[in-house]
Formats: sequence, C-alpha cells, structure tokens
Amino acid sequence: MRRIGGVIVWSILLLIMVGCSGGGGSSDTSPKEMIDNTETNDSTKWDTLYESFNVGIGMDGAYPFSDGSDTPIWLSSADLIFNDKIDQVSRYQPIEKFDGAAFKELQSKLKKTKYVVYWISKYWEENWVSVDDIQSAMDLGYVPVFNYWYFADELAGGLPDADTTQEYYTHNQKVLKFLQKLKGKKIVIMEPEFNKNSVVHTPTQEEQETFAKTLAQAIDTLRGGTEDTLFSLSMMDAGLRSATDSHVSCGYSPCALGDKKMWDSVEPIYTLLLPKLDFLSFSEMVGQFSRDHDDPGSQESPNPRSYTNDELGIEYLDTRIINLSTYMNEKYHKPVFLSHITIATATWSDDNSNGAIEESELDLSGWEDVAENFYLAMMDRKEELYQSGLFGFAVMKLFDDPQHDINGYQYFLNNEYHLGIIKTSARDEVDKYMMGDISFKGSIFDALFSN
Repeated sequence: MRRIGGVIVWSILLLIMVGCSGGGGSSDTSPKEMIDNTETNDSTKWDTLYESFNVGIGMDGAYPFSDGSDTPIWLSSADLIFNDKIDQVSRYQPIEKFDGAAFKELQSKLKKTKYVVYWISKYWEENWVSVDDIQSAMDLGYVPVFNYWYFADELAGGLPDADTTQEYYTHNQKVLKFLQKLKGKKIVIMEPEFNKNSVVHTPTQEEQETFAKTLAQAIDTLRGGTEDTLFSLSMMDAGLRSATDSHVSCGYSPCALGDKKMWDSVEPIYTLLLPKLDFLSFSEMVGQFSRDHDDPGSQESPNPRSYTNDELGIEYLDTRIINLSTYMNEKYHKPVFLSHITIATATWSDDNSNGAIEESELDLSGWEDVAENFYLAMMDRKEELYQSGLFGFAVMKLFDDPQHDINGYQYFLNNEYHLGIIKTSARDEVDKYMMGDISFKGSIFDALFSN
C-alpha cells in the first residue's frame, strides 16, 4: 500500500484463494507449500479502515480499584467509554479516594478512541471480558483488536514442539468460539513480539517454515469460522537505537533512526505468511531502565540497567516509527499498524553503585516529560505517519498497575508499574489495587483523544 495525496493505491488487488487446510493432522506437503495453498486474504475488503489515521488504547474488561479491603471494586471498561455519568454510578462511590470529576473527564475523552485492544494469552478466559460490552462498542463503530499472545515469552526458550502446537490448535478453537459471538469488524494480531532469537536467528529454515505453518493454520481456523476479521502479525522493533552511533548495517545515521539489518531478520517469517495477513504490525516498548538487554539475569536475580536518552535514541523515536512503517509498507506492500506502544515513566539512578534497585533511587515520574514529548510529536506528525503506510497505533496500557506482572519475568522491573498514561497514588508492590485518585500524565491524554 502506498498513499499519494491521501489516495490509497494498492499494488495487489486480490489474492486468490486456492485451497484450505484443516485440523491438526499430518501432511506430505511442505510447510511453505501448505502456506501457499491454504486460505488467503483480500486486503481490499476493509480499505475504509485504512483510509484514515486513528488511535487506540489497551483495555482490560474491568479494572480493580481499592475500597480499603482485600476485595476490589471492579470498574467496567464499558463504563469508561460509554457512561457519561460515570462519576455518579453508586457502586463506584466506595472506591478509595474516588475522584468522580477526573473519571468524568477520562470518559469524555476516552470515548473518542477508535481501537480497543484486548490481550488473549494461553491462560485467557472468555469471562475476563464482556461479549455484550464489546458488541455494544462495535455497534457504535469501535474496532476491537485482539492481541493473540499465546506462545508469548515462552518463545525465548525455543520454538514450540509437537505437543505444544497441538495445544495451540485446541486453544484456537476456544478463541474461535469467542470471536463467533462478535458481529462486525474486528482485528486479530497473531503472536505479538514473535521475533525472539529462537524464531529469527537460531532456527533452521525448516524450523522457521514449520513455525510459520503453525501460525498459518491458526489463521485459517479463525478466518474460516468468522466474518469481518482482519489478521496481522506483530514484531518487536528490536535492534540498535543509539543516537551517537552509526553503522552501515543500520541503513540510517544515527542508528536511533532505524536498524534495517534487524528488521530484515523477520523477512523469512513474513514472506511465508504474507498471503495470510491483511496488514503488518510492530510494537514499541521503551523505558529508562529495565533488565540489561545484553545480560538480563534470571527471573529471581535480574540485572538492572539504566540508559541515557542518547543510548535509547528516545528523541528520535517518532522518526524511527515513520522509517519502520515506510520500510514495512514498501517491502511487503501491506498497510501497517503499531499494535502496542508504551513509554515507561519511572527512572532509576544507581546512586550507591550496588547494582540493585532501591526505592530511594527511583523517581516514579522521572520520564513523564519524555513520554509526553513523544506522544505530542506522534500526534503532530499524524499525516507523515499516515503517508508512511501507518493507519494507526494503540497505547498499550491505560492505567499504571501497582502489581503488574509481579510474579512474572518483569523485563522492565519496577517500571512495570508505570506503563500507563494515567497514574494513581497506589504504592508499587504494596497496594493490591489502584486508587480512585486518577491523574493524567502531563498532556498525553489530551494529545491523543481531544480531537
């Protein structure tokens, strides 16, 4: 897809469906041949969706807020979008430090979102969301996006074996039954962050083809049983990011503007799956500190590292996104979507040089201005983003969560609690639930949702 003067010119008008695979059985057909000969997509069917640039937000079905007890008050995400009297809802009044005026302001802006993003993991249950609420949103023109994150970080340990693949196919059926209840336009993004080393660097070509075949069969299952569903595959924007280093392999100078060598590494997977994909996606997750990328440590004993703005190239990130969108659009001739983005807003300085994060060394709002500047730049450059092939992006999280992934891997360590664009006074790892005194991080929310 290329946009010229706001008009979409398609280089591929129709992909021909020549067959369909089914079940999880064996076949003498090679993985590549099976992908080539299974159900394909028609990327023109939703050209109206691609004709404008829109913003979305990652949502949970409901959010746990504290009432001072061990049992939370669950605040419905549907109320956050639809209920213009949310400040008067009786069941929300007991929320600890409830600020009705702030929630009313949140609702008035949040209803202007276009994409509402939900995550489906291996352990996902349908009752985590309300089908009726999602359908109501769809009926009003909102588009639900389901990031189907089944293999998730387990891919870092290697590609799925035969048993895991069969379990995945069973899970596909579970997701299909859910999707069949929703009538209208919807998006499924397969395996966001799929481009772990085990997928793009270490496996053989045959192993890559087998993995692509697995995803292809999942798409066929979901597409074959639903209507008005678009499919994508989302990669991480990995690679060099320094604002002071230049390498020929990056294709840009400095490397903060992009890393084509790293982006090229996903080509085998995307090329194999391209007939199945309506559009392509990527993600961005950046924080001033995290596990050391080169030496992350174990889950129990992480190695934290803080980075300078130049090391992360954060001031170049909006331009990098334009470059990556252009790269993907021109290379694969598909529309592009930014499936999830987060700028963690806490900072850490190892003042005593002991290599451990201590509470006194954290500034919980230390990067709010950096996040604000980034989102302002993104919205100021909407037309450039659109011309690059990007038809929208979604902010990963609405609220900071004081318990986020607390027993998990936590790549961003203490910054896992500061991934949202709205914060509360809840204390990290101490409070179980969010507080009702929500406050907006700078002008991020206004920039995203005022117009």
